[in-house]
Amino acid sequence: MTKQLPEIFCDLNAGAEVNSYRLTSGSFADLEKLGLTPQQAVGMRFSFNGGVDEDESGRLADIMFDGTIVKDDKWGYLAVTDSKGIYWRLKAS
Repeated sequence: MTKQLPEIFCDLNAGAEVNSYRLTSGSFADLEKLGLTPQQAVGMRFSFNGGVDEDESGRLADIMFDGTIVKDDKWGYLAVTDSKGIYWRLKAS
């Protein structure tokens, strides 16, 4: 059984570099709910939720990716996707 990663918000419109997205106020709020500061979260793995979208078949789904938080000198705190990349998590009907 795969251990579920803590989930935090990620604005997929806040792209910074290839396969990385700047953390926004929603991301920081979710980290705070987990009892973490951005500094403490560096190097930790999370599931990042970009909100409701539609999959290739038009079904409602959350657009997601698993990855790690890093601190970048230019962009600040970033969510970096793992090799799996972006995927859809179907919404319950």
